Amino acid sequence: MVKDHSHFDRGNSNDANKKEFSYNLENVNAYREKRTLALASVFASVGLAATKLVIGYSTNSLGILSEAMHAGLDVIAALMTLYAIRIVIRPPDVRFTFGYAKVESLSSLIAIILLFTVAGWIFYEGLDRILFKNTQPEITIFSFVIMTISIVVDLWRSRVLYRAARRYGSQALEADALHFKADMFSSSIVIVGLVFVLVFHIPNADAFAALIVAAMIIYTSLGLGRRTIDVLLDKAPKGMNHLLLESISGLDGISKAHDIRIRNMGSTMSVDLHIEVPRTSTHDRAHRIATNVENRIREVMPNCDVLVHVDAIETSTETLTDRIRLIAAETDGIKNVHSIYLSRIIEPRSKKSSRHDAISMETKSHELGTSDSLTRHEFNANASSFHLHLYLDLQVNRNLDLKTAHDITESFEQRIKAEIHQVKDITTHIEIESTEEADVMGVEKKASGSYTENIRNLSMQINRVIDCKDIGIVEVNNEQHITLTIVIKAKEGEEVTSIEEAHKISTDVQEIIIKETGASRVVVHSEPL
Repeated sequence: MVKDHSHFDRGNSNDANKKEFSYNLENVNAYREKRTLALASVFASVGLAATKLVIGYSTNSLGILSEAMHAGLDVIAALMTLYAIRIVIRPPDVRFTFGYAKVESLSSLIAIILLFTVAGWIFYEGLDRILFKNTQPEITIFSFVIMTISIVVDLWRSRVLYRAARRYGSQALEADALHFKADMFSSSIVIVGLVFVLVFHIPNADAFAALIVAAMIIYTSLGLGRRTIDVLLDKAPKGMNHLLLESISGLDGISKAHDIRIRNMGSTMSVDLHIEVPRTSTHDRAHRIATNVENRIREVMPNCDVLVHVDAIETSTETLTDRIRLIAAETDGIKNVHSIYLSRIIEPRSKKSSRHDAISMETKSHELGTSDSLTRHEFNANASSFHLHLYLDLQVNRNLDLKTAHDITESFEQRIKAEIHQVKDITTHIEIESTEEADVMGVEKKASGSYTENIRNLSMQINRVIDCKDIGIVEVNNEQHITLTIVIKAKEGEEVTSIEEAHKISTDVQEIIIKETGASRVVVHSEPL
């Protein structure tokens, strides 16, 4: 019987090693590509920043100076990106059990703060020039050349970095790409401002262009900042919870899924959730159900780690046998229970009922777990009409004394009566735990033709048995065991034989062979015609 447990399956050792090798190889390749792009970005930003700074100061152009400041910030951002992608590749450890993926988001957040700082300075300087100063930029051919080169370089960098950011889910690279995209448009605006200064002789056009650049920096930073904060605060992707619930809702064995939590871990996603399975499921079945859930989630979200917590729940389809076995499994000292039977004791309908009616009483005993077992729903629906007498065999450790074994039994019986209120009487046969192993204990002997023919004839006496074959005679500790296979035909007018009918026919064959041969055990395998 399954109890609550968590399941995080990485497969068998060989598969896990292959996946780990593939994962590490992908990480190394991703790191190399991201490092190359970051280094190229650093060198390009250094060159552009230095050139813009020199030309900006020499021409007294606030537009070019703002671009120089922006490019200088890009150098800092690119250096942080380079550092971040070196940290991100580290595997999880004791201190950072989820790994270092969010370092990229932290790097992106710092870059955004710097962007706002630069935008604030540009706004201040631009407004100061427009309102309080009469500054005349000196426009030269170099002003247009450096801004044109800047646009071309930023266009190339933004495209390359965007592709890499999407491929590896890197927010740091995405932040860089946004910076360069903003640089490209802001450089265009600066050129327009320079044209207005040069052609139309409007000195403040350069300052107005700088203000527009600052506004664009703030606008693009707000979008990236919102996404970065979402990642740092573990915001689930929109609609993903509903999508995952839909994907696993039809899987066999799951009653319900809940408490789905999704977190973005940079290039990967982390998912943990609870699923409810019947508490009567074995641990192996619960494990398979959890594995199926993992596989289905990875179909929807390929690059993710999944943790499934299995909740064992009571269901309406549990039979009384299931409930009794569950209580036994949860009672310390009980090794096993078997041969579980219940007698229904019909209660008198009224005080006027005769004593004979009151005692009529014990109906035919039913071994629960068969087709006539009552589910909990069926049992509760009829519970008011009868009480129950439970009798069963209970196995305990052979080293226990009678008093200890009796105390264990008392505890078990009290729980039964507390949880199954209709059980009024319990008779428990205490026995030692079975130590039977599938050892080679017997020796199969070749019986005479007349003996096996006698067994065959005995089997054929049972109605609907049309053949008997594969007869084996085994001697086990001076006892004779017989094994055989019978072929059963269906009833006239029917195409198949129910398992219940087959079991009854096999039992009849067992009984007649034991009676006529004196064998200690007869094992009958049945086959359809």
